[in-house]
Amino acid sequence: MPLSSAELIADPIGCYPQATVACFDPTRGDLPRRQLDETRTRTFLECLAAAGAPAALIASSTGQGHLRTVDELAAWFRCAAEASTRDMLLMGLLRPEDGIDANRRLLDLLADLHYPVVFLRPGTDLPGQASDEQVSDNLAPIIAAAAERGLAIGLYSISDVSGLPLSAESAAKVLSCEGGEHIVAVKVTETDYDKSTARFLAHPALSRLKIVQGWDPHLSRALRDGPRFDVEGRQRAGITSGLMSLAVHQYLHILDAVARGDWDEVAAAQQSTDVIFRAMQDDPGHFADLQRAKFIMGLGHPLTGRISDEEVERVFDALAHLSRHGDRQRIARSLDLMGDGPFHDQLRRFQNGNTAISC
Repeated sequence: MPLSSAELIADPIGCYPQATVACFDPTRGDLPRRQLDETRTRTFLECLAAAGAPAALIASSTGQGHLRTVDELAAWFRCAAEASTRDMLLMGLLRPEDGIDANRRLLDLLADLHYPVVFLRPGTDLPGQASDEQVSDNLAPIIAAAAERGLAIGLYSISDVSGLPLSAESAAKVLSCEGGEHIVAVKVTETDYDKSTARFLAHPALSRLKIVQGWDPHLSRALRDGPRFDVEGRQRAGITSGLMSLAVHQYLHILDAVARGDWDEVAAAQQSTDVIFRAMQDDPGHFADLQRAKFIMGLGHPLTGRISDEEVERVFDALAHLSRHGDRQRIARSLDLMGDGPFHDQLRRFQNGNTAISC
């Protein structure tokens, strides 16, 4: 059985899943706005679960969830809950700027659908230089409402979307809000590790929380640091990764290496994922545009845009030039997770050892 909210709240470090896929949203239809492809969404989640993904975050930025309407988010949450995902945990991401009434309706839905965890980031309605108190006040009503419904709660720092990062001090203030005892994790998707993840791990008020790395190039550092920041030496750091949507087998391989303490392999395997990340990153200060991989996988174009041939070729070129065959094979197998995407034949050739590019 999947973990319950109560189990997660009682022991966040021991129970929170080690890796969570920040999940793509398969799309269909035409511009100016595409729709969720509910059949492909269920199939994709079932494929992730079959591959061994421990958890999936629904409505994350990877799937352009921040662009969807409240009704579209509700449809996505319902659709995901209908998938046969075995013991894979489902989590939902909410937006403070939608207002407390809309968020109460979504929280009722998530509770009814047995989502054990809800994540919150600072609202886009906050000023860019918002104080810790303003951030805490922005999140507090939804935290109280989520706790009322018995949900475990995660906090999320992603200034690429919200416009400002969640600081460790803001998170500490939120813990003292009504319902703050339900907070189990902080997901950190920021470019500067020392100013973000490292501070969350070191902050004494956050010592019982799982600190979840979301900026993929920092993963191996976070996983090495994690046990140093727990009095019992447990792994404090986890992963919530958009890149895991397209490289699930590679990420599971990395976690196996972590479990063995094989840090040389962790570093080498992450080096390959970093190459793929950069192939979809137009600005080193901003997160990669993973919608390109979503399209390669046969999950449709972005919600409000289109992927070009050049963008696809950059990803395949990066894949072809990975130095290790095992990494190429695992990443190609992950990109071919659906087995019927537009680049299925090319990806099969990578899995079989042929690195010739044919897009």
